[in-house]
Parts: sequence; C-alpha cells; structure tokens
Amino acid sequence: MSAIPAARDLTSVLVVASSHKPEALPVATRIVSRMEALDVQVKSGSTQDGLGVQDAAQAELVVSVGGDGTLLDVARRVAPAGTPVLGVNLGKLGFLAGFSYDEFNAYLEGASPEGWRCNDEIMLEVDVNGGDRRVALNDVAVSQGIMTRLVELDMWIGQEHAIAYRADGLVVSTPVGSTAYSLSLGGPILGRGLQALVVTPMAPHSLTNRPIVVDAAEEIEFEVRGQVGELALLIDGQERIDLHAHDRIAIRRSPHQVTLVSSGRLGPYGVLREKLGWGLGPALTEY
Repeated sequence: MSAIPAARDLTSVLVVASSHKPEALPVATRIVSRMEALDVQVKSGSTQDGLGVQDAAQAELVVSVGGDGTLLDVARRVAPAGTPVLGVNLGKLGFLAGFSYDEFNAYLEGASPEGWRCNDEIMLEVDVNGGDRRVALNDVAVSQGIMTRLVELDMWIGQEHAIAYRADGLVVSTPVGSTAYSLSLGGPILGRGLQALVVTPMAPHSLTNRPIVVDAAEEIEFEVRGQVGELALLIDGQERIDLHAHDRIAIRRSPHQVTLVSSGRLGPYGVLREKLGWGLGPALTEY
C-alpha cells in the first residue's frame, strides 16, 4: 500500500521547479493549478528561491520538477523535514526522478497511487577541517579539475589509517550514488537497501588501488598531502569547496535520510536495465 494518498486527499504540497530548464516552470505552473483545483494548499518556487526544510516540513509531499539534478538539489534542501520527495522528470535520464509528466498528471486526474513505493535512502554528511557540514545524496568527490598532477590523499576508516592514495581524485558514494560517478570509474553497484558506502579512486597510480565498500557506520577521513593545484570537494557535483594542502575531510553517514517516491513500475534493477542498459547483451542481426 502506498504511503502517498490519492491526489484528492492531499492537503499541502511543496512544488519546486528547476531554474535551469526553461520548460520546468510552465510544467510546475500546470501542476500547481491542478492541485489548487483539488483544494490542495500549494507552495511553489524554483531552485533559486531558497525553499527548504521549513517549507517541506509544512507539506506532506514535495514535488521536484526538472530532472535528476533538480531532485538532488531538492533532496539536500529538504531531507531533515522527512517529507517524501517525488521527481517529475523533464531531463534525459530520469534515474532518480522517475515520473513522467503524463504519469504524474494521471495521478492528479484521479489515478490511484497504489503500487507506489516510498524508499528511505541514506545520505552523506561532509565537513572540511571541522567546518560547516554539508549533505549529499549521491556522492562526494575530491577532484583536480583541469590539472593533471596526481593528488596525494591519506585515508582513515574508523580512526584506522587505511591507505595513501596517489590518484586524480576519488569519489565516496551512497548506494544511490553508486550508479552515478563511481560507476563510471569502475566502482561496484550497491544494492539500494545496503547500509554501506563505496570509495572509488580516479585513475589511481597503483593498479592495486581498487574500490572499497565500507560500513556506513564508519567515518571516513582524508588528509590532502603534497602540492595541489585546482583541487576541490564536489558535493553531488553541484556544490564546490576549494581544498588546500593539509586540509582534512571527514565523511560520514548523515543523521538524516531522504524518502524518494517511486512509481513501482520498475524496481531498482529494472531501472538499471532500462535507463543504463545494464546486463543487456549485444544487439545481434540475423543474416
């Protein structure tokens, strides 16, 4: 049974549209109009309007209109409120934002949400030198940008010194993020229900430096060694913190998680097959 009520039974909704997609605001406007016709109290805006936890806490559903990037942005803003987030996809992939506009519009027109699933996803919390803590849903990456010099990073896992990396950088991913940047670097796909993180180096200097899966209860720390150029910490590929020699980066499971709404049409492995072509054989032609 879905934890999301029928559209006619909704009382309050927050709708957030991408400020980077011209088509997102008109689509969001249509969604708001339809909800208001159902006597739903709606607050709406774009990703540049600063909508956040307090707005989400007053709603029983957050609707992200854009694509996966929009949903990542919205999830980081509203996760502490605990309100489910539903992504309407206007982008190319729709890996996380799994609803088409037609699917969501059918729901507003009376289609039942039976079969929809609410999935609780773990998030990361990160700080540099004990400063402000940021959150990420997909991943946190240490990257050299356009510089080609190897970066040296010492890694501790749960207070134990684990390894000294020499690489172009590295990525720490959640199970959700394991199918994003980490996967493109050869990292493993983590099951969505796992309480685990994966550390994946970028082009490591040593062939023995392989991705490692770590219990999410462990804190992971890195210290920047040696000379650095344009080194930065990237949060979900959307927020940037410049790094310098001897900076110390701490990454841990966030005390908050985000609840993502799925249509139930595809499970997580079905999404991998349909969206990423995972496990599909070659397209053979008979002569």
